Order: sequence, then structure tokens, then C-alpha cells
Amino acid sequence: MGGLQVPAAGSGFKVPSSGRGKNAGGLQIPQAQFPAVNSPQRASSQLLKPRQKVALKPGRSLMDWVRLGNAKGKVLNGIGGRSCEVSVEELAKHNKLDDAWMSIRGKVYNITPYMEYHPGGEEELMKGVGIDGTQLFNEVHQWVNVEGMLEKCYIGRLKKTIDLSGGMKKLSVPATGPLNLAPPEPKAVVKPKARYDWYQTETEVTITIYAKCNTITKDRVVLDKHEKDLRATIYIDEYVYTIHLDLCEDISDNYQVRVRQGPINRIMIILQKTEPKKWPSLGQPADGNNSTVLTKEREPIFRSCQLICCSPVSHDTNLYTFQQPNGTCMNIPIGYHVNLMMKCNGVDTNRPYTAVVPSLQHADVPNPAAGMEGRLLHLMVKLYPDGLLTQQMATLKQGDSVAISDFEGNFDESRLTKCSHLIMLAAGTGVTPMIRLLQWCLHEHKESTCKLKLLFFNKTEKDILWHDQLQTLSTENSERFEVVHILSAADTSWHGATGRVRSELVEKYIPAPKDLADKSPLVCICGSTPFTNEAYRLIQAHGFTSSVIHLFTA
Repeated sequence: MGGLQVPAAGSGFKVPSSGRGKNAGGLQIPQAQFPAVNSPQRASSQLLKPRQKVALKPGRSLMDWVRLGNAKGKVLNGIGGRSCEVSVEELAKHNKLDDAWMSIRGKVYNITPYMEYHPGGEEELMKGVGIDGTQLFNEVHQWVNVEGMLEKCYIGRLKKTIDLSGGMKKLSVPATGPLNLAPPEPKAVVKPKARYDWYQTETEVTITIYAKCNTITKDRVVLDKHEKDLRATIYIDEYVYTIHLDLCEDISDNYQVRVRQGPINRIMIILQKTEPKKWPSLGQPADGNNSTVLTKEREPIFRSCQLICCSPVSHDTNLYTFQQPNGTCMNIPIGYHVNLMMKCNGVDTNRPYTAVVPSLQHADVPNPAAGMEGRLLHLMVKLYPDGLLTQQMATLKQGDSVAISDFEGNFDESRLTKCSHLIMLAAGTGVTPMIRLLQWCLHEHKESTCKLKLLFFNKTEKDILWHDQLQTLSTENSERFEVVHILSAADTSWHGATGRVRSELVEKYIPAPKDLADKSPLVCICGSTPFTNEAYRLIQAHGFTSSVIHLFTA
């Protein structure tokens, strides 16, 4: 990546729009997409619940539902197409198969007409009718964009105060097997307090946000500027605080963000004036200014990002480097993902991808001080022969643009500062969050003494992503980092470990918790749903508690 010539990206944020929810500055809320952009990043104690499918009647496929919803003049919300605010009491009345309403992320839908189209069957849907089904929806349907799927079924907003501790039916726990555990009761979330102020010099404007919250880091601050329109999005605990202004005068695209932690955390956004002079005011507030909303209930924002480089990582996986629009500064926190959206067969389709660094060799990583901090996104993407979106990505050329969303995730970076032993289990492209963990421990924080071990599961040797780089990293840090490659379909020339994730491998390569009694271990797992579930079960059986296990599950 050294010497990379970066072409100028477009100055606007031009992404597909439904014609509603357009924001100043070119940021737009996308139209119907599949799957969901709000795919859940659950707490480490939660498991992915495999989807159970049922046989549908002829003419009841996903595309049949899309065609029904797109039919001109078709109304499916059961109240003549109008919208109204719905109370919790009113919602509870509509809890029958032929009269089924459900609230998801603060919006109420009439799901009665969708019953016959639901791949999981009517019984599964009935678990959430008449109540707030947000958590149930996130637990089971992580890929589905409810706003797109049920757009014509929308009735209105749910009228209630934020209360995450109630209104949710418990899922039954099967008598056998730990993999379908009901999600734990959600803890009450305290809404953080935030406000902002500003001051200026002849050449700079500084906006200071005062936030009473648990913690804040500079990579939780996203800035978007288009002409005089400025939007600052600050992720505070489980909420998003937004400053949206029509500035008094223009500013440059060069920003600085500084964070000072304390009883009241301070975030300072330093803007450079294009002309050195005193401003009479900061500007006028725009839509959503000075607002705080729960992250999972916030409408996602997509930005048009330009492909500037694509290089092969293996025979079926590429590393894509995208440049964000001029005026955007967004650093992706460790272990977080973005959603990449493209139009496939006439339908906007998206998939989540965890951001990585361009190389595990520290010398090959561009210096962010060179003016590109928060401008570049690196995504490692496996191209599947039958992949709806990845086959579109295979045709991308330098200069092409795709829509990329805000980041999502829940990994707490502070866990790395307290960690003495970091144990990682990854399968295939599940190694992507581990790449950032390795980078943090071995390159970005030289003071770290954390011991690292990666158990990397693949099918064949040619499937191992960054095989040589991992080996070099292990050799250069032999006292701290060890990688163990495990192949499920190895040929006769392979002399390493073989098979799938199982107890024998865990017992052989991972120290028992009793051997780390005075230490602070952290176990991270990422891979397919079956791999993640099985690895989680085995790690717990090995003696580790859920409090020291983190699942990357997007």
C-alpha cells in the first residue's frame, strides 16, 4: 500500500434514496435493502440463533413479497394507508393471527399480510405480535431490513418512553442443547447527558461537546461536511448524539478531534476557517441538531465511497480500499463493521464487513498523519460463486463507487488494556476482527505485554488469508504471539493440525482457566454461525465464563 496515489473522491454523499428522510449535506437514508443494516452485535454472552425455515406455499417467496409491496396503489397496513401513533395498550389488542401488529425499533407494523411469506413460519412471528418485538427480531432475523421488507405495512410510531427492561416475551429454552438459549434480560440503559458550546480564533472554530457517560474515544466521532453543512455524530455508550449545523461561514476539510476524559468527558472538534475572520455566530441548527437517540433505533446513513485499490489476498478473497467522500472523517473502532450496499437484480442489497488494516506488516501501513486519517476504509471480502453481492463486487473497477454505512459493533477496546492473555478462534474471513486486535497489541501499543494466540480454521492451505504475513508476525513476536493453523480438508503435504473445532483442539492449544488464575484472559471468537456456536460451547466447557468471551457476530 506504500506510495498509493489517492484520486479525489466526490464531494457529495449521493446514495440511493427512497425519497423520504433526505438530510442536508447530501446524506440520505437508503431505500428498501436486504439484508438489514442493523444486524445485531450482541453482548459476549449471547449466541446466534440459527433460523428455522418452513415450506412456503407457491407464490409466497421473498421476491413475490417484494412484488406485492411494489404494486402500485397496494396498501398493506390495514388502516387504509394512513399512519398514526400507537400506544402500548392499542398494540397489545392486535395479537391474533388474522390481526397481528408488532413493534420493531419503535415502529409499529401490521404483519398480518406477511404471515404466509415469512420463511420461519407463522408460529415464529406470533411470538412477537402485540408487543415490542425488537429484541426478538434482532435475535433471530439479523439479516433482514425491516424498514424495507415491511414498508407498506407501516402503521406509525410506538408511543412510549424508552424502557428496555420490559415488554418482551421470553423465548422458551429447549430441553436439549445450549445453542438456542433465550437472550438474557436486557439491562436498563441510562441515557447519557450531552451538550455543546463553541469558541473561535481568527483562524479556527472549536466545538466542545460535554458528555456525562462511561467513556468516549476519538474514533467514536464521525464528521461529515458538505459546503456549509456540518454533521458531527458522536457515539456515546449505547446512544448517538448529533450536532447538525448550517455553518455561518465555510471551513476546510481538515479537522482535528481531541478527547479529554473525566467526570464530564470532553470532545473537542477543531475546524479550520477558509478565511481568517471573526464569525458573528456559529450558524443555524439543522435537522436533528442537539439530539440523542438509542443507537439501534437510529436510521443508518450511507456514503458514496470510491474504490481506489483492489488487491488479491487469496484465490477467492480480495482486499478493497475505499476512499470516503471529501468532507467525511470516520475511523472504524476495533472489531466494528460497516455495511456495503449495491443494487443486485434491481434490489438494494447489503452485507456487513469488518474493517481491517491494509497489512499486518507495520511498515506497510500508511501513516494516518499524511492527511488520510479517517478517509480510507479497508475491507477484506470473500467472493462466493453464488454470492448475490460479492459477484457484483467482483466487477468493480478503480474509480467505481459503492454505498457504505456508518459503523456498528459493541467491542470495548478498553478490554485490551486489561488483558494479559488474548485467545482468538477464527474461521475463514472470521479472522478480520482478529487482524485489528493483533495490530493494536503488537504495533499500536508497544507497551502492551499481552500474550496472543490465534487458532485459525480453514478448509485448505490456499484458503489461509495472509498466511505469510501471519507467519512473519509470529516470527517477529515469537515470545508473545503464536498462530496455529487447522485445516478441515488438508492434502497429504500438510503436517499441521487438522479437522474442525472440537474439544481435543481446545484442550491441546488453549490453556485452562486454572492455569491463568491470576491473569486476565480474553477469548474472542468469529466465524460462521455453526462455528461460533460450537466454539463458544467448547470454550465454556473448557472452563471460561461468558464474562471473558466476546463473540463477533455481524
